[in-house]
Amino acid sequence: MAEFAAMEGRPRRSPLLRTVLVLLVLRSFLPQAFLPGINSGLSKPASRDVQGATRAINDVLLQEKVETVESVERSSEEADQSVEEDSKWSLLVFALFLSYALCDLDKVNLSVAVLPIQDRFSFTEAEVGFASSSFFWGYMLTQLPGAALIQSMPGGAFTVLGLGVLVQSVGTVGTAAMQYLTEPQSALWLLCVSRALVGLGEGLGVPAVGASLGTLPDSRRSSGTSLVYAGSTTGVGLGLLLCPFLIDQFGWPFVFWAFAAAGLVWTAWWAMICPQLGYREVSKEGAVPWREMLQNPNVWPVIACHAMSNIAFYSLLTWMPSFFSRGVGLNIELAGFCAFLPYLFGAIASVGVGKLADRLLEEGWEIPRLRKTFQGVAFFGPAICMILNATIGTSLGTVGQVGLLVLATVLKAGDRAGLFCTHADLSPRYSGALLALSSTAGAIAPIPVIEYIGQLIDQTGSFAVGLFAPVAVAQILGGIIYVTTANNERQKFDEL
Repeated sequence: MAEFAAMEGRPRRSPLLRTVLVLLVLRSFLPQAFLPGINSGLSKPASRDVQGATRAINDVLLQEKVETVESVERSSEEADQSVEEDSKWSLLVFALFLSYALCDLDKVNLSVAVLPIQDRFSFTEAEVGFASSSFFWGYMLTQLPGAALIQSMPGGAFTVLGLGVLVQSVGTVGTAAMQYLTEPQSALWLLCVSRALVGLGEGLGVPAVGASLGTLPDSRRSSGTSLVYAGSTTGVGLGLLLCPFLIDQFGWPFVFWAFAAAGLVWTAWWAMICPQLGYREVSKEGAVPWREMLQNPNVWPVIACHAMSNIAFYSLLTWMPSFFSRGVGLNIELAGFCAFLPYLFGAIASVGVGKLADRLLEEGWEIPRLRKTFQGVAFFGPAICMILNATIGTSLGTVGQVGLLVLATVLKAGDRAGLFCTHADLSPRYSGALLALSSTAGAIAPIPVIEYIGQLIDQTGSFAVGLFAPVAVAQILGGIIYVTTANNERQKFDEL
């Protein structure tokens, strides 16, 4: 009954329209010989009406066919554009991944090579700490100018990143040239200058990478950022794995010559692929709103947390090979392998962190909750591992100590979906400048700490007190600051 009622509610067709529909059906199924008889049964006006209605219906059908074809073509074009965009983002992320890997290869090579360099030039631990901290003097000087150059220089981030990798490669050549010196004081100063030059180059790259990550859509920001920063842990891991072997086979200078050559090859490749990424079309965007950023209360927690994160990361990066070699008593090859394992698993964890964060975002997690959860794990988890290594590490043996450092690095990978996405959350347009700002603080903060750690190890002879305790303090402070004060909403200065 409901069906009949529904039919009764429909508008009734006119007799003429019903006749036209019937004739169209008959025309489709009956031989043409019968149609004249049918047509003859109609009056001439009715026949003309039928013919007009037939033409109108045919026109409608033709128009629908044209619209269908156009819709298919548009869908095909949109699919092609989507594939092209995906390819562009993938190429960009891969290139940035490699640039970060090279940056950290040039950071970690000294951490391993410093052992034979110390033996040759009789450097103390304090002198090694002073030379290692020279990197940060260069690193902090170029990040803010680099962010300004991106906004005004032709080519934008393309030019700045390529220039940065070129400069750091030249600095690495300077470290290799120490092989031609014999006087310890001259060697120490050349080491300091060359490491500062490496820092200058890498400082230019930081805002360029940040600006590039700011162009990623929200749906790919966590995974893209995680993959790019996985290059950092990958570079550290490969450096710790390859450097001992290369030093053993070819001598310590070869490590620096080889990594410098890799940087020059990457620079040439970057210059070739950047037209595909559209970087040559970047227009000048004007000055960075530094004052508005510094006056914004939501920027300072990011700066503070980046400083705490870098204190922990670079302290471990600088002293971990020495810990396994001089603290645990392993030879240089085994010390390098043990130091490599945490970064291997950290790189793998980074990829998983990004995918997990994107999935949680799709499932409805709000960005502030997502960032604080991942960053809380990235700070508090490793701090617990440092405390355990400082208190009961020796009773766990080498395997237990390595296991705690692996776990700490895996948990730290959470910052790829936490702190290091916050810059683009606050301002996609000025994410590179924000990263430069926080990273500058992150470059300054480790300088006194790394020197202090070297002096503390010399005085106490203990890596538990000298290394793990200060790292744990920095991580706990960073976790408290981020979880209680961080804000991930888009800020007004993004529109300036």
